[in-house]
Formats: sequence, C-alpha cells, structure tokens
Amino acid sequence: MNSTQNIVVFLGGLLLCITPSSAQEQAQNFGALKIHEGGRLGFHDNLINNGSFDENTGLVGFYNTDDLTISGAFRPIFQDAEIIVTNHLNLEVGVGITNNSNFIIGNVVTPRNQLAITLDYINDAFYTGETNRTKVDGYAALTNKQSFLFPTGIIDKLRPIELRSSSVNALAKAAYFYEDPNVPSTFPTNFSTDQKSDILLRISTYEYWDLDGDILSTVILTWDADSNIANIVDRIEDLRVVGWDKTEGIWVDLGNTNFSGDFTSGSITSTTFLPNAYEIITFGESLSTASITLDNYILTPNNDGINDYLVIDAVALSPNNKIEIYNRWGRIVYTVENYKNLFDGTANNKFTISKDKGLPDGIYFYVVKLFDIEVTHQGYLYLNN
Repeated sequence: MNSTQNIVVFLGGLLLCITPSSAQEQAQNFGALKIHEGGRLGFHDNLINNGSFDENTGLVGFYNTDDLTISGAFRPIFQDAEIIVTNHLNLEVGVGITNNSNFIIGNVVTPRNQLAITLDYINDAFYTGETNRTKVDGYAALTNKQSFLFPTGIIDKLRPIELRSSSVNALAKAAYFYEDPNVPSTFPTNFSTDQKSDILLRISTYEYWDLDGDILSTVILTWDADSNIANIVDRIEDLRVVGWDKTEGIWVDLGNTNFSGDFTSGSITSTTFLPNAYEIITFGESLSTASITLDNYILTPNNDGINDYLVIDAVALSPNNKIEIYNRWGRIVYTVENYKNLFDGTANNKFTISKDKGLPDGIYFYVVKLFDIEVTHQGYLYLNN
C-alpha cells in the first residue's frame, strides 16, 4: 500500500510544506519573515501567513498557471508585489501594499461577503497594469489617502470608482457589483428601484458600487456599453449619481456636477456627500431641467386639500433654492431658503403687519431662485382665503 509523506523545509521563519500528491503545495510563515531592501521572494504555491510578514522593503511575486491563495491568521504587508497568476490570486486574509502592486496576469479576488478582506493601498501606494483582466475583483481599500481611483471590477470587466475627499481618509474601501440592486447577492436586504425620491425617475438595474468612508467626498463613476445608459435616461444631461440612503430607505439624488461622453461610454461626477450614509451607489435619471414648468398659481388655503399650499414642482430639481413673495406694493411678505412647498398664505417677514397671520386676498408676486440648476423665475399668485 502506498502512503503519502509530507516534506517540510525550514527557511528562517518560513515553513515550506510540500505534499508530493495532487494536493496544492503551500508555503507557511509561522515566525518573523522579512524581505530586505532589494530582495525578491517568489511564491509559486499558496501562502499561509501565521506569523509576522509586514516589514518588507523588497519585492514579492506570485506566479502560477492555475490559481493561488493567500490565507492565515495575520495580514501580510508588502512594499512591492507583482501578480502573474492565470486563474487569479485569491485572498482569504487582507493584504497591504506600501508602494506598488503590478497587475500582470490575473485578478486579485476578495470575498464580497467579507468586507474586512481587502487589497489595501497604504499611504503613497499605487498600482500599475490594471485592465479588464487584471484588477481587484472584490474590495480594494485605501489607508491614509485623500483621493484614490479604486481598481475595482468583476471577472473580465474593469469598473473603477474614483474617490475625492475633503480631507485624508483613515480608511475607505470600494467594490463593484455587476448585478441588479433589487436582488443583491451579498447584502442582507434589497434596494428596490421603485423606492426613490420624487426627483428621480429611473434607477439602474444593471450595476452598482459599494463605497465605505467617513469623510465628505465626491465620486466619479464611469460607464460602458454594458451599463445600458440609454435604458436609464433619454438625455445624458439628466444622468445622476444616486445612492441608497441608509436612514430613509430610498434612492436619493447625489448630483451631476460634471459629465462627459455618450450613451456608450463616459463619466459623471457627484456632488459632495458622506459615503457611509449610503449603502450603495449607481446611475439614475432625474427630472429634466428641460421639463421645468414655472407657472402662475392660485392659492386657496382653506384646508380642503386643494391648493392649500404654494407647490412649485421645480424645487425638487434644486433643493438649494430661495423663494421671495411680494405684495402688490413691492414689499416682501415671505422669504425662505430651501423652500419645501409649505407657503400657506402666512407671512414670515417681521416688518409685515400680518406676520404669522393669513395675508389678505389679492395678487402677490414671487421670485424663485433654483441655484443647483441656475434658474431664476418670476411669476404671480392669486391668494383667495
């Protein structure tokens, strides 16, 4: 009867376990392993890191025509790393990079249901060689960076997300999902595209990103042919970055401060928001500025549910707004910033005799300024109590 015998080789703190069978060979670090400046260490087998392996100043490489795995109790941190693994380098423990990761062949794959496992770019670290077939398939992270382009994607699709923060992030992470947010694969709840703020008309059902960070930031998203932007908007100008608000449980508009491209490819920049306030982000369509109707109005505040308030639908396009209402003699009787359609014929100007009381019947003039879309309009309303 044949038996299998393990061959164990000690190299400093590196324990190399070789099993001469069909099983995958593996290298296990159980001590204190260090790559010194100018040094190189190549792994052609799985790495199990159960020791110290985080003070490296040389190059580590991973090479295999099949797949490789990094696992163990402790996160290794490499100065420089190169990946030439045909069927991908799988992470079962996080890995840190302090200088450069060079994607040559294969993806670095992290489990999307374990957010603590990331490829983490620390301080001034960067990457090279990212393509549709060489990237992070899962979660990439940053440590102590203000801005970063995460090299995220899935299988054979590179779908990065760029983070631009107002100050340095102690930690932020991101992953790309090529799936319908109505039926997410790794989140405990779904993100119904029917649950959205009034300004939004449609939400992408094709893809989304998870972005985690606690610093006010803007993001830049890009799209390609598989994003099916033509199924989301009729005009590129109406495209928005949208996010699932954790508190409200709805999709909300995160803006469009800049965009370029066409229905096949392009990029869009959001307004400033707090990433941790939103579960996921993707593309959506807002009400078109071309569809703005700013009319003259009739106000009958008698609590019958009809025309009880001055409702200007266009303020949904510009939460950053201001309204001023004047009487026939040009005296201001009501003004408010960020108007929410709550004027019921009651003055709020301290110089108005009827302040906090209903204004008399008659014709009034209003000026509404929609700062977000750079629209100013003057009209009139007839008040009939």
